[in-house]
Amino acid sequence: MLFTTSWDDGHPLDLRLAELLNRHGFTGTFYAPCTNREGLPVLPKTGLRQLDAMGEVGSHTMDHCYLTTVSGATARQQIHDGRTALEDALGHAVKGFCYPGGRFRSEHRAMVESEGFNYARTTKNLVFDTGLDRFARPTTLQFYPHSRAVYLGNWIKHRQWWQRMPLATRACATPDLLLLLKASLLRAKKTGGTFHLWGHSWELDSFGGWAVLAEFLAFAVDHVQMRERVTNAEMFETP
Repeated sequence: MLFTTSWDDGHPLDLRLAELLNRHGFTGTFYAPCTNREGLPVLPKTGLRQLDAMGEVGSHTMDHCYLTTVSGATARQQIHDGRTALEDALGHAVKGFCYPGGRFRSEHRAMVESEGFNYARTTKNLVFDTGLDRFARPTTLQFYPHSRAVYLGNWIKHRQWWQRMPLATRACATPDLLLLLKASLLRAKKTGGTFHLWGHSWELDSFGGWAVLAEFLAFAVDHVQMRERVTNAEMFETP
């Protein structure tokens, strides 16, 4: 089994989140834009460097741009400039990219690959493996107490219905987020699969997420060996 977490949007609360993960012996990958066109605050360069010391930092476009809403030229500029600015802030190459809102088309996938990224993460949930496409990597669960309708919508949208049905069924039948996380982790451990939790640090206060995450990490400590705890880059680059 491999265990990873990733967190989107580069919010200042990512530092608190990284500290919580590290305290329990885990790490995370944090996808950060340089600004946010929707108005959310983002970490300054000094904060990004702090975050980089506690986990992996990946790109999330220049200003959290939904690529499907802009022209091809603008999308390419967003992908290129986001990476360049982030690498300038960190002082080293950035390997990973995450599509804002999980929204992209085949041409955007090609742009990310041509810009020299090693992989790209999506918002496809309900998966216990890393997928076959390096530039459309899936996840297991989002760290948010979703309704049945949201789980079903994700299941329908992203296809591979038979493969993803077991976790979709469990998610729809388990309204308690902590119980769902624990059961899903044990399933990944039993099958030797991957467990990829993703979310947004800025959402955690809205549903008591800090306490839930702390309890889940305390549970995971007993079930995930140190060598199985990886960043997104380490997980997606594992043969």
